[in-house]
Amino acid sequence: MVVVVGAGATGLGVAWDLSLRGIAVTVIEQGDIAHGTSGRFHGLLHSGARYAVRDPDAARECIEENRILRRIAAGAIESVGGYFVKTPASPDDYGARWLAAMDAVGIPVEPVSREALRTAVPELHPDVKGGYWVPDGVIHGFPLLFRLQKAIEARGGRVQHHTRLVEVAVDHGSVCRVRVSSASGSEWIACDALVNAAGPWAGKVSELFDDPLTMRLSRGLMIIFAERKTAHVVNRLAPPGDGDILVPHDRVTIWGTTDEPTASPAADPPQRSETQKLLSLGRDLFPSMEQWRALRAFSGVRPLYQPESAADPRHITRDFTVIDHGRRGGPAGVVSVVGGKWVTFRLMAEKAADAVTAYLGLGATSATAETPLPPLPTPGEDARTPWLCECEQVGERDLAAWPGATLAEWRTRTWFSMGPCQGTFCLHRVANRRIAATNLAALDAEEVALREEREQGMQGALWGDNAREWALSQAVRRQTLGERT
Repeated sequence: MVVVVGAGATGLGVAWDLSLRGIAVTVIEQGDIAHGTSGRFHGLLHSGARYAVRDPDAARECIEENRILRRIAAGAIESVGGYFVKTPASPDDYGARWLAAMDAVGIPVEPVSREALRTAVPELHPDVKGGYWVPDGVIHGFPLLFRLQKAIEARGGRVQHHTRLVEVAVDHGSVCRVRVSSASGSEWIACDALVNAAGPWAGKVSELFDDPLTMRLSRGLMIIFAERKTAHVVNRLAPPGDGDILVPHDRVTIWGTTDEPTASPAADPPQRSETQKLLSLGRDLFPSMEQWRALRAFSGVRPLYQPESAADPRHITRDFTVIDHGRRGGPAGVVSVVGGKWVTFRLMAEKAADAVTAYLGLGATSATAETPLPPLPTPGEDARTPWLCECEQVGERDLAAWPGATLAEWRTRTWFSMGPCQGTFCLHRVANRRIAATNLAALDAEEVALREEREQGMQGALWGDNAREWALSQAVRRQTLGERT
């Protein structure tokens, strides 16, 4: 039995890899699926082009995993392609260095004229000087993670949500069991190995087995616009910096990001001033960006790792590290996997699983690069049944696919309340379905928590049309629908 801490992309990836090798797994997660970084990113399926100059090893891993994910996760990947755009502010010498690095790493690139670029992305600044096409794409993270969960459980594994690791027991220098705590109480789980895939919390988890990791956490801010402003990923042709990626994602578009050192593994709420600053950085790419409707802002924390590191997080590698704690004086049978990118989660999981199987003396090898993930069931919708959430077209059958889910879990699994009205109407309709499985006090608490989560992101983008729509939604909720304050 192997216990995996963290149900983000890497943790679920490790559990899936071990399951395919015939090893029993239990995943424990302090929140819900994608509670941390995996649920707080811009959705970019990196081609590696962003890192080709400064971080070629990470770039090479990105393009290799980009190709693998397109094969094994069909339906969770949008092959939209991406452009690296040269603006008047782009450094004169960077383009040549970038092209040489792309060739060295093996990332395909095609030149695009200014006219063709502006035809493909009409919102671009009229003074752009042309650019290059690269094989960027979009990852639909939540559906991919739920597919991983279902696949793990289908092979007999367990994924325990809202369960916190509180103690690690070691016998004769080797991990032997862990104690976890949840709403149902405390329990011990016997294990032969432990994998720390807790993302930004990996440092705190490592303190429980007395071999602490020095994490270099970095907070990134992103803005969601209420429309799909581009059909393709748009990158600035310049060294990585703040405000240089625009990603289409379903019906919305995500702009980011920033990169600031932080001490907290939990993402601080976005502030209006920093959201407006991030918006202003888009002027030389999209002159009208500051007039686009910013639906909400959100932030995530990157779990960077580099023990001897510069203060600037952009100088820390985006490559990943697998740490066998037994080899460095910690307890045997404990493996940590830190750093990396969403797009490289499968490779990170493979290497962590390799370390576990080597410790256990097993010869099984990874099969995840050749094994397609089973799709989630697609319940469809009875045309005679009205939508519960019109914005995201969520109906009764979508909720029924996740029996026993809380309001927060239904939100991430069905996307209800994630559209332009941010749950103004649909929360009441969905709560009406939830009451059959819970009590009024518990339902009230779930409603308050969901409202607070939605409000947090809206407050960071509260100006112009968004502020007026927010005021209207408050009036509808409290005056028309009688919602309690």
